[in-house]
Amino acid sequence: MNTPTGFKRILLATDASEEADAAVEATIALLRDSHSSAEVRVVHVWNLEVHYPKGRWDIEVRSEAEKLVGATVERLQAAGVRAEGKILRADGAHVADAVAIAAREFMADVVVLGSRGLSDWQSMVKHSVSHRVLSAVDCPVLIVRGHAHGPTGEVRRVLLAIAGGHDLGPGVRAAIAAAAATKSRVMVVHVAQAVIGGLGYAYVESADEIRTTMATAIKLLGEAGVPSEGTTAHGGPVAKTVADIAEAWNADMIVVGSSRMGDLGSLMLGSVSHKLLRTTGRPVLVAERVRP
Repeated sequence: MNTPTGFKRILLATDASEEADAAVEATIALLRDSHSSAEVRVVHVWNLEVHYPKGRWDIEVRSEAEKLVGATVERLQAAGVRAEGKILRADGAHVADAVAIAAREFMADVVVLGSRGLSDWQSMVKHSVSHRVLSAVDCPVLIVRGHAHGPTGEVRRVLLAIAGGHDLGPGVRAAIAAAAATKSRVMVVHVAQAVIGGLGYAYVESADEIRTTMATAIKLLGEAGVPSEGTTAHGGPVAKTVADIAEAWNADMIVVGSSRMGDLGSLMLGSVSHKLLRTTGRPVLVAERVRP
């Protein structure tokens, strides 16, 4: 998986959208200082239901797909990134599954893709690929909604939103991988909140618990050679608070923990990562999933 030296095998899912173009830009920024040791596989999924209603692989359409993938590969190579391309085929309901299978076959340690930032309900109705990829893969996923904020597209400020429990380790590792590769500094943000226990009861984190969680994250970052600072916020919706702090600090990327829910779960119960994608226009890196 990701290491303190950055991401090494990146699966970049692309199409002709503005968000996908921004995802290419984000990939280049992510690898700005580690081109020689990283490899990118560019994949594009053609919807069989739209492009092949008669079930045939049209030569003209294939040529169009190859041009799209080829142009992206050339753009990455021009930036000094080792890259290759692959065309995938799937029906509309299985685009995310095709991306997930490609990520496993490539042994990717991060998937990068663009997103329109739909709400949970819209993503269920309109089949948001980014939403479904989060549910289908275990490795970190970088979701990009718009172009880089800075003029150079560099990642130099990474905001890591943390909580206690199993999310802490994956979130810190993802932040280390992103920050180490780009020589970035990290702002660790802990939003104090009520925690739901195993039996459904809630309690408010104590000051000692918050300090311990923050100290652990700062220590792990320091051991990896990543400069960091920390801040604690109290009250307010977590996603909005994180987005507001990222805006004030001018973060280039936001990293969040690994908790992911399926479409129904995120709709009914909420998910910080999904809510954050609707709240901020900054790239969001969702850490690797921790399975029981």
